[in-house]
Amino acid sequence: MDKNISSTNDYYNFSYIGTPDYNAANRLLAYTLSKADKDSGEYNQQIIVQNIKTNESRIITAGGKSETNPRFTEDGKSLLFISDFPGEKQIYTVNLDTNEIICRTNMRFGVSNPVWSPDGSRIAFLSLCRPDEDTDLLQKPLTKEEKEDIKVMREREPIVITNFGYKSEDSMGFAAKENTHLWIIKIGEEKAIRVSDGSAEHVMPVWSPDGESLLFTSNRCRPKHESIGMDLFIVNKDGKELKQLTSTMWIAYYPAKFVPFFTKDGKSVIVGAMTPSLADGVPSTKLFRVPLDGSEVANLWPENAPCHEATCFFYNSENYGGYYENAQLSSCGKYVYFISGWHGSANIFRANADGEPGITKITKGEHSYRQIGRPQNGKMIVLKGDFHDTPQVYLLDEKDFSENKLTDTAKWLKEKLLSKPLEMWIDSLDGETRIQGWVIPPQNMEKGKKYPAILYIHGGPTPFYGYGLNYEHQCITGAGFALILCNPRGSTGYGDMHARMSKAMDGTAMYDLLQFTDEAVKRNDFIDGKRLGITGGSYGGYMTNWIAAHTSKFKAAVTQRGIANSQIQYASSDMAGNSKQFESFRDFMIDNIKKSPVAFAEKIDIPLLILHPQNDMRCPVEHAHQLYTAVKDTHPDLPVRMVLFPKSNHSLTMNGLMTLRVAHYSELIEWFTKHL
Repeated sequence: MDKNISSTNDYYNFSYIGTPDYNAANRLLAYTLSKADKDSGEYNQQIIVQNIKTNESRIITAGGKSETNPRFTEDGKSLLFISDFPGEKQIYTVNLDTNEIICRTNMRFGVSNPVWSPDGSRIAFLSLCRPDEDTDLLQKPLTKEEKEDIKVMREREPIVITNFGYKSEDSMGFAAKENTHLWIIKIGEEKAIRVSDGSAEHVMPVWSPDGESLLFTSNRCRPKHESIGMDLFIVNKDGKELKQLTSTMWIAYYPAKFVPFFTKDGKSVIVGAMTPSLADGVPSTKLFRVPLDGSEVANLWPENAPCHEATCFFYNSENYGGYYENAQLSSCGKYVYFISGWHGSANIFRANADGEPGITKITKGEHSYRQIGRPQNGKMIVLKGDFHDTPQVYLLDEKDFSENKLTDTAKWLKEKLLSKPLEMWIDSLDGETRIQGWVIPPQNMEKGKKYPAILYIHGGPTPFYGYGLNYEHQCITGAGFALILCNPRGSTGYGDMHARMSKAMDGTAMYDLLQFTDEAVKRNDFIDGKRLGITGGSYGGYMTNWIAAHTSKFKAAVTQRGIANSQIQYASSDMAGNSKQFESFRDFMIDNIKKSPVAFAEKIDIPLLILHPQNDMRCPVEHAHQLYTAVKDTHPDLPVRMVLFPKSNHSLTMNGLMTLRVAHYSELIEWFTKHL
């Protein structure tokens, strides 16, 4: 059967699986299924419960448009989930025998991350609030009139800023005055109790095996400049006797979280943690065992580990479903299963939970695992995808690590002509490392014909390209282009030396990218080396801007939500910078200009398309305006086009409105079609 080439309109066929849960007692699987509505471009999310024995499925709904985060009780008789019916997101439970659905919370600002206690008597969850707000008032949902009153009041109030961190990428503007706090509600009671206090974030709630205590992570004891610094805390089920468990490490939450969990005896906690330092990028995450009695923390990470760290920062656009835990304790309690990104793959590894540190790799292959479910009866669910499939749920056997596929929500992809990426490795020019990457040939490629190619630079620079479906890439190859991808310096998954942030910004990564491009042209005779384009988003946008101004290798460029002026990034991003490493502020300002692509706008002499979300707080839209004006001013006759995307933040191409995502991808493809 002839297959069809990939196109941007195919995005409306995608159904993304997220946050799956498994109950071994009744052999039930639950997950969120997300799909974009073609008319509105918005996502609808529904809960699917699937009987693994009969393969029968049913939808669980409270009537909301967005229903997510399903979690079974231990006995599998009840399921909790979040629904936005009729307004703010609240926790609902359903009796799976009677189908009775009950709303359990009425939080003023909605809820997130609900988790059952082991006996099903309580639910812990997160909700926004200010330190001094009345807990009873916070459990009365806002009426439409109250929402309008608050909007009017805030429009009439002056905005007072006294500290860093006053912008928010999530809210696409000023940061909310509320913080994420931890709450517990007892089943059968109308009111929840607030467990946390203060003006800090409280995340990743985890119940102890006996249900008497609740573990969570917070920056409540960290200074503001330790932007990703988090500590571990524990509190009893009644919200009393809060105790700090760690202070000399950063519990991994950003940019890649590691949800902690208890050992089998409940006396210790396994964590993924970093050495506190932002000297040269984000530190790598290692495994530790933290005893609750305050005795010495045990390092579970051996020097000869077969991977770089205990988390994975995978760069992929097909991740709308969302994921929870990426680590679990084995059924026997002797091992820690975790997902690590290493050499383009995201595989599962096993570490010793006690005794001599040791790590072994238990899954192999060219794929990307995203989530590990809690082992039950020797089996656990995992989410896994590859170059040609979105993440699907598999049941993995702990004995021999064999897998049984439980879902298949992207059958239509089998009818598409998907190009298979060709792996490449090169030695870096400085001899310090090796660069891994891929060349994706054009779809329907004719033998002997030359095709234009596009270097696509990933963002971060911390994430890495790897073995996962990025359908945008397939759409580009479907339009008749070859694609060049690689993981230059700054990317994780290749060791600490490779991941250094300084190497991503001092020109080293640029030479990695250019060298890899040259080698890709040499090794693949279908690439026309005289028709090369360059693109990238975020950090990739910055590098696109910089390379366009400093080389003549490329014939056209598309910069996406990128950095043009480092001074804008310093002062206006939600990740505000600092000048502390310079002798004077004047030296700092001069250095900012030197490393700003906009300062070299007169050297950008190739057709340039600028794509940027209007409400981007990570890389503010002023970057796009300055670059457009500067290039247009210095090159009046050069094809320069700026396209802005309304009501969209930095994550537009990850989880924004599907109509805007498709428009974004189409603009890029049309630009290169015209100018290459």
